[in-house]
Amino acid sequence: VSTQSTGTELLEMEDDPSPGELTWPEPEMVAKSEEQSRPGYNSTQESASEYLDSPEVLREKVAVLAEMIRQSENCCVYTGAGISTAAGVPDYASKASASMAPHLKGRRGEPLRSIGNGSRLEIGPTKAHLVLAGLERKGLVKHWLQQNHDRLAQKAGFPQARLNEIHGAWGDHKNSVVQMDGALRTDLMTWLLEWEARADMCVAMGTSLCGMNSDRIAMSCAERQATGQGLGLVIINLQPTPWDDRAALRIWGVIDEVLMLLAKQLKIGSKTIGACRRDGEEWWAKHPRCTYHTPRRKAVSYTHLRAHETPEHLVCRLLLEKKKKKKKYGKIIKVCEVNCGGLLGEAGHVI
Repeated sequence: VSTQSTGTELLEMEDDPSPGELTWPEPEMVAKSEEQSRPGYNSTQESASEYLDSPEVLREKVAVLAEMIRQSENCCVYTGAGISTAAGVPDYASKASASMAPHLKGRRGEPLRSIGNGSRLEIGPTKAHLVLAGLERKGLVKHWLQQNHDRLAQKAGFPQARLNEIHGAWGDHKNSVVQMDGALRTDLMTWLLEWEARADMCVAMGTSLCGMNSDRIAMSCAERQATGQGLGLVIINLQPTPWDDRAALRIWGVIDEVLMLLAKQLKIGSKTIGACRRDGEEWWAKHPRCTYHTPRRKAVSYTHLRAHETPEHLVCRLLLEKKKKKKKYGKIIKVCEVNCGGLLGEAGHVI
C-alpha cells in the first residue's frame, strides 16, 4: 500500500482493507532508554524508549482513526497517565533522559516535576481532554474508562455519567484512590464489564497496557476484531506496549498533538471546544479542589434480560411498563444518548 495515500483513500480502496492491514514506515526512536517502562508488571520487557511517527505518517494514521470513529457505534476511550502529563501531572513510565513527555521535555536530568509547587487539585485540562469532551458532545465517543485520579476529564466538560474513574479519584470519599493491591469498587467494575462486552472499538492512549484489570476492555476489543467483530484496538503512545502487534492501528505520538489533528479531521471546532470548556469550568466551580463523591450506580437485575437486549434497553423497558397504567407507549425505538427534553427525555431513556 502506498504511504502517499491518505487514510480516507486507503479505507475506500476496492479491497477495503482493515486498518491493521495498512502499512507505514517504522517510527523513529527519539529517546532511548535501557529501563523498562513499568517493571514488575505484565509488560515484563517493554522498553521505556520513545518513538514518533513522521508528520506525514501521523496525518495518514489520524485520518484512518477518524474514519474508524465515524464507523463506530460504541467507541470507548481508555486513558492512562500519559494524557495528563501536558498538564504537569507526572507519570511512572517516562524515563528516557531525552523524553518527549510534556512534563519532562526540556528538563533533562532534573528530578523536579513540571507541576512545580502548584496544587495538583487546581491544574486544568489538556488539549486532549478537551478534544475528547468535544467528541462526546458530537456523539462520537460513548464512554471513557479513566485510570487517572486527576478529574481533568470533568474539568474539560466530559459528563460524569459517561466517565468510569475505575481507579478512584482525588477529592472523592466514596471512590478514593485505589492502591496497586487494592480492590476496585464493585459497581464500577460491573460497569467496566458491561463496556468490555459492548465496545466495538477502544482507543487506548497514554497507558502502558501493563496488565491492569482495566486493560481488559482494550484486550477484548483487539481479540474480537481478530475474529472479524468490531473495529478493534487503537493505541496512541510514545512507548511500546505488549499489545502493539494486536492493535488495529498503532499511532506513535504525543497525545495532545495527535488529538488536535483528530479534532480537525472530525470537525471538532472552537465552538464545540468552547462549550466543553464552559461546562468544565462550571463543574470546577461547583466542585472546588476536585471534591465530588461518586454515587453508587444502581444495581440492575438481569434476571429478565431478553435476548439481544442491552442493560439500557432493560431499564427503559421497565420504565415504560411502570408508566403504562397512565399512558400507552409504542415499542422502544432507541435509547437517548443525551438529554432531549420531554416526558422521557433524560439520558438513558427511550424515544
